[in-house]
Amino acid sequence: MPNAALIHPTAIVDSSARIAPDVTVGPYSVIRGEVTIGPGSVVLEHSVIYGPTIIGRNCRLGPAAYVGMDPQHLRFVLDPASPTYLVIGDNVTVREAARLARSTAPGLDHATRIGDNCFIMGSAHVGHDCVLGPHVILADSVLLGGHCCIGQRTFLGGGCTVHQYVRVGRLSVVAGNEAFSNDVPPFGAVRYGRLKGYNAIGCKRAGLDHHAIHAIRACYQRLRAHRITAAALNAIRAEVPDLPEVREIVDAIETSRRGIVPSHPGKPVTSRFEGQALEVDAG
Repeated sequence: MPNAALIHPTAIVDSSARIAPDVTVGPYSVIRGEVTIGPGSVVLEHSVIYGPTIIGRNCRLGPAAYVGMDPQHLRFVLDPASPTYLVIGDNVTVREAARLARSTAPGLDHATRIGDNCFIMGSAHVGHDCVLGPHVILADSVLLGGHCCIGQRTFLGGGCTVHQYVRVGRLSVVAGNEAFSNDVPPFGAVRYGRLKGYNAIGCKRAGLDHHAIHAIRACYQRLRAHRITAAALNAIRAEVPDLPEVREIVDAIETSRRGIVPSHPGKPVTSRFEGQALEVDAG
């Protein structure tokens, strides 16, 4: 049961909510429906949480965050007998005026999901049925359309607009104010509407070894050198070591439903990979 001393008297908390005893609920907040909030979490003033929503430990929401809203979908019909869900992991921060919607499809298996340790900055929007991996950062005013899948440790810069059903692979970085409707392969870096190369700093910070980083760089060099995706994939298979990170990139490209963000054109240069000179594009 929640501790009444930690709930501001102006807050409205539904009797069906399940709140850990040490959760703080700030002034004028509203918690409505089947909402579960784990230990150590804080709901700041003027925040609104609708259920069914499950929030993990040590989360910080608000002020004025809108969490678990009905999905913004013309065909969505609210049906208490078939509830739709939002699930938020542990150590998640949702800043002021950010909006997180529940899924359109009923059941926990189809929930909108926010992974552990995500940081969602002010005025960001996470649409219905999105899935965010752990350690994702959405900067101010990022807009995710429905059904987007954002891989772990991805950073989306302020003002990014992402089309529905787009997949952004793990450890990717996207510059601010980008708008894109194609997938971003794992480890990619997007600027000016195109892949500019790989996320070198992010890969190093994540602790990838130099063999993996060299292979990732070689993959993105070949994506730039070959204007046809099939040719780039053939070059990757033939010329780049068969490491897990390489297979991850290839699999993401092969299974993409929307196609990948195109690469920047550039002049081919001679690069050395594992002691063998290869003709590739500058990365």
